[in-house]
Amino acid sequence: MALGGALPAHATAPLPLGAAPPPLALASLDHGRQDLAALHGRPVIVHFFATWCAPCREEMAGLARLATRRAAGGLAVLAVDVGEVKVRVRRFFDAHPVPFPVLLDEDRAALKAWKVAGLPASFVLDAGHTLRLYADGPVDWDAPATARLLDSLADPAAAPLGAGLPPLNDDQSTRESSP
Repeated sequence: MALGGALPAHATAPLPLGAAPPPLALASLDHGRQDLAALHGRPVIVHFFATWCAPCREEMAGLARLATRRAAGGLAVLAVDVGEVKVRVRRFFDAHPVPFPVLLDEDRAALKAWKVAGLPASFVLDAGHTLRLYADGPVDWDAPATARLLDSLADPAAAPLGAGLPPLNDDQSTRESSP
């Protein structure tokens, strides 16, 4: 997808781009209760996934690398596991550690509030927590185009609304329906 291009039909954002997202405050695996509001002033990726979702598992390593590369620049990542019990999520992340909080949406309330229809789904917020970008499938977090889009968030007035994030692969059948 081109930098600054329009969202393709399959990636229509479930929340209005250019607006504030719903609140998000959940327990996490290792970082206590996490509240999106506490990250105001920093760009944030809110990433919905499940450990049973093959494309989610495939994407997680790239998201972890991105978080490591961008931590000094202030980017925060909140990964939201949907509908799974803590022990199952713990088992997955014990084998595949990540440098960001993993939130637990066991009752799917956050999934519903954010209107996520399938997994994985990623919402990119600028430092003022305005929704700028959305992806409804696995993203290539290592792609140069992703880096350019994330760099553009430094200037909210210039940050694109709805530019497409590069897919992890071109096969859009990798999207999983939420349970």
